[in-house]
Amino acid sequence: LTAGRIDAAFQDEVAASEGFLKQPVGKDYKFGGPSVKDEKLFGVGTGMGLRKEDNELREALNKAFAEMRADGTYEKLAKKYFDF
Repeated sequence: LTAGRIDAAFQDEVAASEGFLKQPVGKDYKFGGPSVKDEKLFGVGTGMGLRKEDNELREALNKAFAEMRADGTYEKLAKKYFDF
């Protein structure tokens, strides 16, 4: 974008925001258009890798994430740290 070789970029929101828009080089740019969240193209979200045998950790993480979504903590944190 800054070199003028492309007019637009299609990128993950977090990577674009933190890696470009919030940097000095991205000061003259912003997100344009609606977010694209088509599960057929991008899946259902971000994943985390664990060892296959880490069943207890996986269950604890799944429980914690479910509780955070249910009580509004997830939304509160997303609004605090992400501006999109």
